[in-house]
Amino acid sequence: MTTTTLAGSDAARYGTGDVDLGIMIAAHNAFRRDLVKLAKTASRRNLGDPVQRLAISNGWGAFKRQLLQHHQAEDACLWPPLRARMAGSAAAMSTLDEMEEEHGLIDPLLAAVDHALANRQVADSHLSDVIDELTTQLTRHLTHEERDTLPLIGTTLTIGEWAGVLTSIRARGSAADAIEMVPWMLDEIPAAAVPALLRSFPPAVGQLYYEEWKPRYDAEPRW
Repeated sequence: MTTTTLAGSDAARYGTGDVDLGIMIAAHNAFRRDLVKLAKTASRRNLGDPVQRLAISNGWGAFKRQLLQHHQAEDACLWPPLRARMAGSAAAMSTLDEMEEEHGLIDPLLAAVDHALANRQVADSHLSDVIDELTTQLTRHLTHEERDTLPLIGTTLTIGEWAGVLTSIRARGSAADAIEMVPWMLDEIPAAAVPALLRSFPPAVGQLYYEEWKPRYDAEPRW
């Protein structure tokens, strides 16, 4: 598979409730964005150039950290309340089981890409293969989650319960996590759409994003 565009990036709205899942969609689309950048930039030639190697390393490092944190937060903070609310639905339980299983499949693929990027003896063909496999599996998972799991959130959790999930997720992280995560997620999003997404965070985050976090993020070369 040649990764130039990724399916699912124009995902529709989810569920019929009042829960705003914009932050989930923004994170998913940021993963898709970075998969495209990884496939375009990761080659032995580029990795042999110190400047380009640093940029690829920075981009890959941010992507990997954000993906692992995203999946760990879902496993710890999101799936449990959904399981509690949907305990009577065998279909919902099966879907959530599949989400956790797919998370477990993706982590080893991150390690495979790590190894291929670091090992100068790995040929471009192998590097391309492991990136394609990660892209295939992660894109399939994101599409599956958007099709079958986000509607569960949108129709099952109340606004207050969703706010509690977000609070629990934020409590798991550090200030350093937020400093990277927010500008990473909002990177390349149209400026007009940014304020609505920032409203998913505590009020102080918006000012910090514009004054400190985004300038710091933009100053570091990626991809």
